[in-house]
Amino acid sequence: MKLSKFKYSFSEAKKNVTRNGLMSIASLFTIACCLIILGVFAILSVNVNSITEQVKDQCEIQLYINTDTSEERVTQIGQEIEKTENVKQVTLFTKEQTLEYAINDMFEGNETMLEGFEEDNPFSDSYKIVLNDIEKTKETVESLEKIADVEKVVNKQDVVNVVLSISGAVKKFSIVIMIILLIVAIVIISNTVKLTVFNRKKEINIMKYIGATDRFIRVPFVLEGFIIGFLGAVAAFLVVFWGYFALLKYIAGLNFDLFELVGIWDIAPFIAILFVVFGSLIGVVGSAISMRKYLHV
Repeated sequence: MKLSKFKYSFSEAKKNVTRNGLMSIASLFTIACCLIILGVFAILSVNVNSITEQVKDQCEIQLYINTDTSEERVTQIGQEIEKTENVKQVTLFTKEQTLEYAINDMFEGNETMLEGFEEDNPFSDSYKIVLNDIEKTKETVESLEKIADVEKVVNKQDVVNVVLSISGAVKKFSIVIMIILLIVAIVIISNTVKLTVFNRKKEINIMKYIGATDRFIRVPFVLEGFIIGFLGAVAAFLVVFWGYFALLKYIAGLNFDLFELVGIWDIAPFIAILFVVFGSLIGVVGSAISMRKYLHV
């Protein structure tokens, strides 16, 4: 399309938006609301993925060794663990370190309860194990339990299963919501443009009779939908941005350190692109659909 024709089409699109002020505002508001809900679920999905990864890192396996095992054998067990499939990292905690932790942290202020344990340490050496894939925790634990001189292997498989289940459910639910919102917004914007087209039906008739192509007639209406969708995206982004910013600020004031939410500047570009793409797509597709009927005059 030539630049002059595009300027004309864009000018006509702006006039249509202004001419149908109330309907344009209603469409813009509806699209913005749909995108805000979409943004909430997108942020929720991103944070669930982030929290899942954080929980995965915390879901470690603790392997305890029999108390009468020699230091040489403890080292060998560590080597065997490192060779086990799905093991990412292995850290040894000696019984001396465990006793020190118990005295300084677990029984702080009541250290006398552990007097004499230095000579007869009741704790055992253990290994903290981080896995590559927590979905294979059960199989890995079974392999580790077969190692000689291993007393027991403690894992948090129940926690892992709950986290993975919640993460999967949120992802599926978010996708369904996004699709529903996209369809609703497209229907609304197409109905808005239909009203505009209907009001200019005679004008479209005349333009067709004097030789105007369908493309020449269609472009201003498609651009009208694009403008409304884009403005709706901008409005929705501002609401979601400041809303999420306020939420992060509020949580920061609570000194909540169980897990960390995704930062505002880490997620803002993603949300901005998502809104512009979806908003523009909703406007363009809605306008294109509404024009099909009225061009056959």
